[in-house]
Amino acid sequence: VALPPARPSTRPRESPAHARASALRVVAPDMLVAAAPDLLVATPGLLIAAAPAALTSTADELAGSLFGASLLPWLAMLYWLKHPKVAAPEGVCFGLTFLLAFVFGSIPAAIGAGALYGASLADADWLHGAAESLLAATNCVVVLGFRDALAGRDDAGRLRFAAAAWTGFALVSCGAVLATAGDLSTAAHVPWLGGVGGLPSGPAEPANALSIPTWIIHTSSLVEWLPPPG
Repeated sequence: VALPPARPSTRPRESPAHARASALRVVAPDMLVAAAPDLLVATPGLLIAAAPAALTSTADELAGSLFGASLLPWLAMLYWLKHPKVAAPEGVCFGLTFLLAFVFGSIPAAIGAGALYGASLADADWLHGAAESLLAATNCVVVLGFRDALAGRDDAGRLRFAAAAWTGFALVSCGAVLATAGDLSTAAHVPWLGGVGGLPSGPAEPANALSIPTWIIHTSSLVEWLPPPG
């Protein structure tokens, strides 16, 4: 039996706003209809509030990926620097190789910050400062390696000793926090090196503000490259 053709609907199409209001009336006519304007206004605000956290998470994931991807080109550069045809100064080669101490020191520090505090490495000052100090030590060794080579005295032995001494110092500074923090799970914002150099009083700072020693380490990572021209 053939069915009669369906008659076209004469009901006008609802706009998206009317459709949302209809859905609210079906779910809870007495409560949600009155609250619908507030919900519709609040939703963009919630999206705006969530946007920075989403961007931060994406940036952290991207930084981690780039950090790992940069390792292979660096190893290739070290290989060619040590090639007999290049014959780069021994002190410079050691300094650039020592950067791997910063890389492999930052990885467990970042894992520890996430496991202990659920935070990024930048928010755990004592771990952040100790790990970042290995980068500052690397820069110093590279700069001194170039200066020694220009002066005709390529003494890599003293640079190795200095780098090993600084690595030991960074580990001891972390060990001091581990030994004195008590409840380590609440020691996220313990200042590195006790926050030496900080002002005794002043305006209130965020809980995750960097301590003076950690700021110095960050600044020195750039300033250390200024002496070679002199």
